[in-house]
Amino acid sequence: MATEIHPTAVIDRRAELGSGVKVGPFAVIEGAVTLGDGTTVGPHSILRGHTIVGANCRIGPAAYVGLDPQHVRFDPNGPATFLTIGDGTIIREGASVHRSFKPGIENATRVGARCFLMGQSHVAHDCVLADGVTLANGVLLGGHVVVGSAAFLGGGCAVHQFCKIGRLAIVSGNEVVTREVPPFAAVRYGGLKGYNAVGCKRAGIARQSIHDLRAAFRCLHSHRTTTAAVEAIRALNSQSPEVKELLDFIAAAKRGIQPSVRFNAMTRGGGDADDE
Repeated sequence: MATEIHPTAVIDRRAELGSGVKVGPFAVIEGAVTLGDGTTVGPHSILRGHTIVGANCRIGPAAYVGLDPQHVRFDPNGPATFLTIGDGTIIREGASVHRSFKPGIENATRVGARCFLMGQSHVAHDCVLADGVTLANGVLLGGHVVVGSAAFLGGGCAVHQFCKIGRLAIVSGNEVVTREVPPFAAVRYGGLKGYNAVGCKRAGIARQSIHDLRAAFRCLHSHRTTTAAVEAIRALNSQSPEVKELLDFIAAAKRGIQPSVRFNAMTRGGGDADDE
């Protein structure tokens, strides 16, 4: 496959372009940027190094990839900081992904393979997105956010820095996440509404595991403290690996987990909310 570069594009001599790469009109590639085979950079996009983009990715138009981290203590003349993007990832119009604040490839901002970052979404410095993550339009991730594989974040939601979102979790549009979201969870109305039933089925999780997850999330709804909820989940004696993953996530959470929407509703005086 031949590489195609529009005559109005500006390509730094330090950049490395694989075979079949296409760079559109008025795109700018600065510094040590590596583009894998078959990757397309749309018009008016800006890429800066040190950024490593995998094969068959689609970037832009007008996406901003690998720019300096938005951190008041970042020194643009200091050690190199990095961004890596996996194969097959799509970054749509106006989206932005920043390099890490911490130097070194081992501390890179990381976007996994087959991720889909929709228009105007933002991935801040030092974030880590696993494979298959979807960020809908206008999603904002603060620095150091970690998102598990196949998680889906709805349009306009914002995630506080250092929060973690577990595997196969789904967050409704316009939510504000300030604590950690367990794997398989569904977040709406400011808290945990239940488990991600549709996502779990689509992922091929076993029926027994789905049954056990439903019971585990009911424990989270029916106990006011996380400690009591965890004890109740353990009392279920589930052998499902997904329930173990849920418990391990809760045990490792540093910011606490999002509260049950039921208790949020009670705090607001709205009575119990239903749980799925």
